[in-house]
Amino acid sequence: MTTLYNFNEELAKYGLTTDTYEKVCKDISDKLDGNNDLDWAEIQAKYNITCNPDTIRKASSTIFGGQFRTEYLKNQIYTNPEEFSKEKELDKKIADMRKERIKLQTANIERGRIDRNESRQELYYEYVGRTCSSLSLPEFQPLYNESENSLEYIITLADFHYGAKFISENNEYSPEIAKERLELLTGYIINFIQKHHTKRIIIVSLGDMLQGILRINDLKINDSTVVKATVEISRLIALFLRELSIYANIEYYHTPSANHTQIRPLGTKSSEIADEDLEYLIGNYIKDLCSGNERISVNLAEEGKQYIEIPIMGNEVIAMHGHQLKNIENSIRDLSMMRRSFIDYLLLGHFHSGKEIPSFEGCCSDTEILVSPSFVGSDPYSDSIMKGSKAAVKIYGFDSTYGHTETYKFILN
Repeated sequence: MTTLYNFNEELAKYGLTTDTYEKVCKDISDKLDGNNDLDWAEIQAKYNITCNPDTIRKASSTIFGGQFRTEYLKNQIYTNPEEFSKEKELDKKIADMRKERIKLQTANIERGRIDRNESRQELYYEYVGRTCSSLSLPEFQPLYNESENSLEYIITLADFHYGAKFISENNEYSPEIAKERLELLTGYIINFIQKHHTKRIIIVSLGDMLQGILRINDLKINDSTVVKATVEISRLIALFLRELSIYANIEYYHTPSANHTQIRPLGTKSSEIADEDLEYLIGNYIKDLCSGNERISVNLAEEGKQYIEIPIMGNEVIAMHGHQLKNIENSIRDLSMMRRSFIDYLLLGHFHSGKEIPSFEGCCSDTEILVSPSFVGSDPYSDSIMKGSKAAVKIYGFDSTYGHTETYKFILN
């Protein structure tokens, strides 16, 4: 550190003392800030500085207010411990304020990211909402008495892949064919309701309602834009529920995520941005479209969950698409451990072929994994690996004591 004595020696070279040095610095500072109109020669003459006025100008940023100024202040602090202590305390307060400001900035960045994500979903929701409008009420038929049937039924709709258009070995599919199949299914279910005299029926969507655009070759398969397909499938499902509500109370459940309905923007990988999923949008608009119909209850998953819970006849049923699972056989055990709650039945889509896989044995029933067949049926890809199956929908009957006891299969192609 430069001592006070050495600093005074430096000032003496210019014919200055510590007192006059402060005044010179003040005049130079005011000149540079435009607070006085002194020129360099006037400053040199005013204080009898022993150097050329141009030297004062060139040195104004280094000696006067610069290097020597800094050293002078250091010496003042060095010779005054009380001032030094105040300076250290002030530095600490400034450092603490800087840390708090950085914390606030970090929190604002994260909050902004969340807000942008929510706003994008709401904005997209509003855009599609301009196209969708609620459906008019049908002419309802009288409901059957609950005592006429001891079972309750779940209908599973899986893998519509709406928007796709292709011809495979044993199947043909397009948006028009999807509509025809949904009309055929409506007739099957109405006959089922009338035959079994059921007052209430549960319908669950197991995901992949759209073909989407996961890969470039999906552009070749899609018959329309994803936005248009989203609007059309929402309205088709809502109309389907509306027709069935003429004959029974409808409990509709919509799984919150799948793989084909993921948006995957900017080259992101599978499930990397899991919240960017059009199943959320489709489920919400089906709910809006059916909002005026008291016979239809639309149930959506809780925020942040990848599955939806379906209580039926005292059984704990969980429905999800299934793309998240690595091992189907162990899925009930793994999900029960994750939820800290025992699962009786797990409903899955995604695999396109119907299966009923026993998992554990209970006192009166088995716990089972019920894999739904696909609505779309076989396609060129399934032909290439020789694992196709018919387009179909299943109905599962549940008893309060014995659990799942009946299965019905409606083939659609």
